[in-house]
Amino acid sequence: MARMLDGRKALITGGAGGLGEAQAAALISDGADVLLLDNRADGLAEVAARLGADYLVADLADPAGCVVALGQKADELDILINNAAINPLKPIEAYDLAEFTRVQTVNATAAFALVQAVIPGMKRRGRGAILNICSVTLSGWWADMVPYIASKGTLLGMTRAMARELGPAGIRVNAISPGAIPTPLEREVWAAKLAEYEAYLLDRQALKFRGSAEDIAQAALFLASDRGRFITGQNLVVDGGWWMQ
Repeated sequence: MARMLDGRKALITGGAGGLGEAQAAALISDGADVLLLDNRADGLAEVAARLGADYLVADLADPAGCVVALGQKADELDILINNAAINPLKPIEAYDLAEFTRVQTVNATAAFALVQAVIPGMKRRGRGAILNICSVTLSGWWADMVPYIASKGTLLGMTRAMARELGPAGIRVNAISPGAIPTPLEREVWAAKLAEYEAYLLDRQALKFRGSAEDIAQAALFLASDRGRFITGQNLVVDGGWWMQ
């Protein structure tokens, strides 16, 4: 397969591991220069060194600060993948408004700020690809995740609205909704009942095996490159055929 991202520059948030690391590896293999953004300095530096990527330590809880830290590099980007997310698990009444706001800020508001930062350069070049990593939890059949699901709903709505507005400038905006993918975040969130959780997932997937971060990365590579040049405003669900009883 021809390398289609030679000369393209990409920013991936949440790049210190998990889905972000796999997406970076896929884009680099296709020729892209990748900049990883995360607030975990040690892990980020290690991943960047292993992949041959650049990195930027910044906290998406401060969207304006991230844009300042990105600086002139924002103007050079051809691809933006808003991948980072936080997902605390609590019943609705256990959250306070500050916690709800933090989840929305990291998962959605920061994505909006980064899109604002990168689109001037994309418009000048007449091309760009923006990917927002959403979630199958938008189906609504999940408890104790209201702030997270609300943030992903915001992200999906922005995807569709941005695609319409930015399409005339040659900028494509799409979403990917992963199913339950084994990641460090998953192990952290479900640590108390991981085996029970995995059995629950496999019972409800059409495909009876766990997907991988690389499965999501290949979808991201397709949509970020010119292989997906006529696709915008879409939400690609990569979930092994999820269904609910």
